[in-house]
Amino acid sequence: MNLVVKAHRPWKSKFIWGIAILVLLIGGWTLFDYGRFLAGYDSRGAENEIKGLHDTQAHLEKRIEGLREDKAVLQRAAQIERKAYNELDTTLKILQAEILEHKEELAFYRGIVSPKDSSSGLYLQNFLLTQNGETRSYRYKVVLTQVLKNSRLINGKVKLQFDGLLKGESKILKLKEVTAKKSKDLNYRFKYFQNVEGVVEFPEGFSLLRVNVQILPRGRQRDMIEKTIEWSIEEK
Repeated sequence: MNLVVKAHRPWKSKFIWGIAILVLLIGGWTLFDYGRFLAGYDSRGAENEIKGLHDTQAHLEKRIEGLREDKAVLQRAAQIERKAYNELDTTLKILQAEILEHKEELAFYRGIVSPKDSSSGLYLQNFLLTQNGETRSYRYKVVLTQVLKNSRLINGKVKLQFDGLLKGESKILKLKEVTAKKSKDLNYRFKYFQNVEGVVEFPEGFSLLRVNVQILPRGRQRDMIEKTIEWSIEEK
């Protein structure tokens, strides 16, 4: 019997196995990549495309940021313009109110200097009836004037009657029936002009149709002024 002695080198066997596995992996990947190439896949082209997409994304993100900044600027400008418009609108309304007030004052003084009907010197310049904040309460205002050339002191009474419907039936209410102090008539005494005003409250269910105004100069009944005014929110 022949005895053969061999050197034991375990590291050599592991090394060979490692080389074999590495070769198999490289070969497998090469075959896989080659298969993708045959199928039309280009790894370099894919990398370039991915890079291009990243660049496009960065560009779009930058564009979005710029648009956001533009939007903020436009919103701020719109707020400033809106504020300026509101201020101009308020100023315009104030000026229009002032112009209207000046026109009313001008009409008022024209009525004193040269009224349309100045035969007696006394003139019913204006009559107002406006709601007083409550459903049945109203504030009345009678504006009396006298032509400037008639500078003597005049006095007399103002009578008011309110014609309407009460629960569907015709009803005439005198001033004393709709005032808290039961005022029968209103007195006036002036040289150039005077405002006679107060508050009336109509009974529940009363619908006003017209107001009858009588101006009675003291001692001169022939110079009486009478006017019937159809009802509206504000009648002049």
